[in-house]
Amino acid sequence: MINKKLFSHLNVEDSDPVWEKLIKVEFSKKNIFTDHKAYLLEDGLVRKYYLHNTSDTDTQICAEFYFPGDIFTVGGDGSEGIYESINKGLAWEITMDEVKEMFAVNPECRFVQNYYLSRKLNAAMKREMLLLKNSPQNLYEYLLKNRPHYIQNIPLKYLASYIGITPISLSRIRKRIS
Repeated sequence: MINKKLFSHLNVEDSDPVWEKLIKVEFSKKNIFTDHKAYLLEDGLVRKYYLHNTSDTDTQICAEFYFPGDIFTVGGDGSEGIYESINKGLAWEITMDEVKEMFAVNPECRFVQNYYLSRKLNAAMKREMLLLKNSPQNLYEYLLKNRPHYIQNIPLKYLASYIGITPISLSRIRKRIS
């Protein structure tokens, strides 16, 4: 059974038929999530990253992290983001076609869509401003103060990528401020 309390911020009633459409997905570390689906993350940690191709190597650039209670959608056809689990966990999936059908049948579902999109937009704008206005050390200190669960749960190599530096540079910053 899905932990509906974990997703109570979505304001979906316990009796809503959407809960029955969600399919349980247990995943292992390094699982890549399927395109054209939406996921409600109940347990585990997922990262979104992009591949940056250079002449000799491919670099992974971490863009976002998802924790229990978060929702993420995996696009397809032309979507460059890759969604990969950092550890094992549990998610509930629904196809994007089913999501679209629900919006057509039940206008109240638009609240969830609006909530999700406004959160994504606000987070993207905040991250953009943080990256533009701060040094890597300031970004790390911001995470320490405002998002300690990032520091506690995300491997340092992914955290360094998220900040936009190498793991060695992150180690130097951590050493300086400790």
